[in-house]
Amino acid sequence: MKMSEKCKPTSPSAMQVKNWQKTINIDKKLGVISKLAEGEQIFYICYNVRCAHISICTIHDNADRITKSAKSGTKVLV
Repeated sequence: MKMSEKCKPTSPSAMQVKNWQKTINIDKKLGVISKLAEGEQIFYICYNVRCAHISICTIHDNADRITKSAKSGTKVLV
């Protein structure tokens, strides 16, 4: 048995899904920051905004930079 044959999916309907990065606009980031400030749980924010948990945590960690850039009008990649 070749290595490539060993790694093939067993089910014909199984297919690989590629994870795509998606960009979150500044309005959505500011909405996430305000929901975090209100005390909403990260789980519910992930569900409502349709973002990964790590994305919400990154926005939370960079909240100061995001709000500062929104006020000044410059773009910050987070």
